[in-house]
Amino acid sequence: MLDPFVYTSDRLRVLFGSGAIARVAAEAEHHKMTRVMLLCSGNRGGLARGIAARLGARAVGVCDAARAGMPSAAFDAIVGELKRVSADGFVCIGGGSPIGLAKAAAAATGIPFIAVVTTYSGSEMSSRWYVGTGADERSGASPAALPASAVYDPDLTLDLPFATSAASCMNAMAHAVESLYGPDGNPVVLTLAEEAVRLLGAALPRLKSDPRDLAARGDALYGAWLAATFRTAVGLSHTVAQRVRQNFATDHARTHAVVLPYAVAFNRPAAPAAMGRIARALGASDPARALYDINVACGLATGLKDLGMREADISRAVEIVARRTFPNPRVPTREDIESLVRQAFAGLPPRF
Repeated sequence: MLDPFVYTSDRLRVLFGSGAIARVAAEAEHHKMTRVMLLCSGNRGGLARGIAARLGARAVGVCDAARAGMPSAAFDAIVGELKRVSADGFVCIGGGSPIGLAKAAAAATGIPFIAVVTTYSGSEMSSRWYVGTGADERSGASPAALPASAVYDPDLTLDLPFATSAASCMNAMAHAVESLYGPDGNPVVLTLAEEAVRLLGAALPRLKSDPRDLAARGDALYGAWLAATFRTAVGLSHTVAQRVRQNFATDHARTHAVVLPYAVAFNRPAAPAAMGRIARALGASDPARALYDINVACGLATGLKDLGMREADISRAVEIVARRTFPNPRVPTREDIESLVRQAFAGLPPRF
């Protein structure tokens, strides 16, 4: 008999499959959007204009103010443009940063949006949002930050470079892995998170062989959706990676890819059931080493030093993480945190 559990599902429409983008106008109609702004980063203008053409008279302009790191200036520009064009809805095209800014804008204005997902970040499935860094940071969590609909069309990911795809998949992997030993796990979360690990791990070698393998793209996108939708509260891996990337300007997805194997190695003695699921999903005996080896096989950085962090930054990173409170199956001491950060900085195989 199953143990009692609580499972909460966000009310969010998902359109998944090759060609799903063709339904974007119908989706805007479903949500009664009559004046729709397109939001993207500078390099996605062509795709945004193509989607605007699908929307026809509903489209009222393209805003390409989205920027990596979700700076406050970009947020202010987006909110200003939504007001200028009197939008009653918007379509956000992109990955973690554009969608992160879209969530913040939706939470601030109450204007609903449709997320057209082009990477594997999973940001669209979390009601948490933030913009800015340090003293400039604003953050929150609200159902209003969630998109009204999310469109997952693997066709839109075919031109994503393999290195970017691999880093983004490992970012999704971190969501799935932490869900397997999160404090609010349940049978739904555990089953789907394990499947996400399996799908992502199996898709990466196929994408390395052929980045335009549509079936592999679909598997990776489905795995990323599962990892994002059913994730539990973040633990040590996300806490370290998020603090490092915010304070030392390292790449978001690649930072998560680097840190994950070391956090798994640290947590291994305290979460044997989760480790068994990860190992089974990856077909490996040592889950931490398997995740490290995926980074190596994909040509990703294994050390924070390779992402621009300096050795002199280690002490400050440890101090920042040590001040945080977060759920984790094994409570880390300050010395544990320092060991993890130093290992992740150096990039050698994890040795907890």
